Amino acid sequence: MIDNFTMKKLGYMLGIGLGIIIVTAFIFSQIVFPVVLGRTPKVDTPDVTGMNLMQAKRLLQGEKLHVVVKDSLYSDSVPLEQVMEQSPRAGERIRQDGTVYLVISKGSANVTVPSLTGRSFQEVIIALRNIGLYSMVIDSTYSDIYPANTVMRSIPASGSKVLKKSTVKLILSRGDYATVDTLTTTSPVYPY
Repeated sequence: MIDNFTMKKLGYMLGIGLGIIIVTAFIFSQIVFPVVLGRTPKVDTPDVTGMNLMQAKRLLQGEKLHVVVKDSLYSDSVPLEQVMEQSPRAGERIRQDGTVYLVISKGSANVTVPSLTGRSFQEVIIALRNIGLYSMVIDSTYSDIYPANTVMRSIPASGSKVLKKSTVKLILSRGDYATVDTLTTTSPVYPY
């Protein structure tokens, strides 16, 4: 049976041995291997601001650099997927196999409400979704000008600038009132 003192001594020796292994591994990975195998050369970071993302990736990967899109921001002045910022900056020295972090544009946060009046409800839903907007019917009314299930009016009106993911409210036509079956719209007669 091993006594308590022997267990402590064994624990200390294992801890010291493990520490020596970790320090040795660190020294070899950070000092010995780079000296023996040679460090990767440094290159000047190319300027990719203003390029689209695919061009920037091609150029940076050609210099044997890794590319990471760190963030994407809305911008009314910078086109979609164009590089807005980079880190490290252009001209800074970086080791080959280093990483360049990019911030790209998501394009404008605003979209223009298209002309919806007179278009079918299904067509309007698809048109709004394609530009990042939602739709909601808030009212419907009879019209002798617009066929049934077409948009009579939108809020905000066409041509208005709105944020993406906004909701456009629609007023639909029920069609011409004269074509509605009058028997279904009259109230029943109750005998007295």
